[in-house]
Amino acid sequence: MREVKLESIVLPRGWELKAQRAIEAGHQHVNKHDGVWKACKGPLKALSHDKCYYCEIVQERSDNAVDHFRPKSLYPWSAFRWNNYRFACTYCNSRRRDSENDRTGGKGDNFPLLDMNKRATCLEEEEEECPLLLDPCQPDDPGLIDFDESGEPSPTYSREESETRHLRAVVSIRLYHLDHQDLVDRRKALANKLVRIINVADKLLPHAEKGIPGVDASFQEHIRSLAEAIQPEAELSSFSRRILEGYRYLRWIQNLIEKVS
Repeated sequence: MREVKLESIVLPRGWELKAQRAIEAGHQHVNKHDGVWKACKGPLKALSHDKCYYCEIVQERSDNAVDHFRPKSLYPWSAFRWNNYRFACTYCNSRRRDSENDRTGGKGDNFPLLDMNKRATCLEEEEEECPLLLDPCQPDDPGLIDFDESGEPSPTYSREESETRHLRAVVSIRLYHLDHQDLVDRRKALANKLVRIINVADKLLPHAEKGIPGVDASFQEHIRSLAEAIQPEAELSSFSRRILEGYRYLRWIQNLIEKVS
């Protein structure tokens, strides 16, 4: 998960008027106006470089959809609010069972709260809620999930450090299906690739400093590959950055991370 700056969205021409008409039609007719949120799919995809907001996979592995962060079944008044939309893959957005590890995930219509008694009954009351699901459009939330080279996601904070932050990460990993085995395997394969590049580049570094053209060119090519992996548009770029963070003790890795923000 990586922060998505939703406020930068460019809405289709005339979208606000269509959304207003859908709102005026009444909550009971929400699904008859699905074209309103479907029209935002392109602009939402553009913000994340075609990646699912939750798992950060470029969308080839499933149908993609406009997810209502606050489900329209529970929050019909927010069904036509663009800032409630997230671009999501089927694995993260729909309930399904992962047969390889017998885990069921997918957000569906789930929207758990820290205090379920404070469920909003209107738009104004949403500010009083404390959602358990992490929101990729909030700058602090993506950093609450950590990874290691095995590809498995885990909470950044222990229960002792912050019970609420720990719980939010646990719930989000499960409901966004971030521990789906296919996704874990893809992260692990990427980690192995990055580690190989790091090891080779570090061995090349002493020789590259001697001004040998071929060696220096090879070293620079490895650096370029690592830099590309942590660019915002790269698939699983936040995971790649986490892997590189584990090698910050190498000065050249530290410089690379600081250079590619």
